[in-house]
Amino acid sequence: MRVLLSETNWNSMTAAAGLADAGLLVTRVNDGRDMMDFAEFGEQSAIVLDLDMPDMDGCKLIEHVRQRNPLIPIYVLTETESWEMRKKAYAMGADDVIYGPVNAAALAAQIKAAVRRTAGYASKDLIIGPLTLDSHHGIATLNGRALHLTRKEYEILEMLSLHRERLVTREAFMNHLYAWDDEPDARIINVYLSRIRHQIELNGGNPEMVQTVWGLGYRIVSEPAAQQAA
Repeated sequence: MRVLLSETNWNSMTAAAGLADAGLLVTRVNDGRDMMDFAEFGEQSAIVLDLDMPDMDGCKLIEHVRQRNPLIPIYVLTETESWEMRKKAYAMGADDVIYGPVNAAALAAQIKAAVRRTAGYASKDLIIGPLTLDSHHGIATLNGRALHLTRKEYEILEMLSLHRERLVTREAFMNHLYAWDDEPDARIINVYLSRIRHQIELNGGNPEMVQTVWGLGYRIVSEPAAQQAA
């Protein structure tokens, strides 16, 4: 999962470091304009912002993002005691407003839970047929046997699972994994997917549960044979 975060003060800088330690990919921006651009064109799982933005009103930014993405979890950090300001943030679409020093581990747990629920999962386990992803620990198993995946391979498998039965484009994978920072050739996605399929096959699964839809993207299905017959 990738979090877009406005790193505008010490509290948000501490949050960014803590979220990364908790296993989240973090895109750091320094102002509202950059946050709007990344929110609109990037591939984010959740957004964390401070109400005290240097170039725009934080509540207006929440409203802007929420209008374009009604489901993305939005968390607000603030050092203001004003209940009116926090109430306004909720009204604009914030999922939670956190006052004072942030507990990054707790925030990471909130974010992961919200992203899972948005994708239709009720617990920390993302289950696709015989495949289970423990999103809390970042571990994938198939029929109870651990898949040996790199961090990026796990992120791809998690992204597919959060979009189960739906297409994910190569561009979306690249934006999620690299966020336009030192991107390799986009064909690296083929290498990652090949390794994921190999791990699935080694552990007794059907590698075709990770499908390529030529010219469109990729998807994960729980019953590949049934999907192909259809």
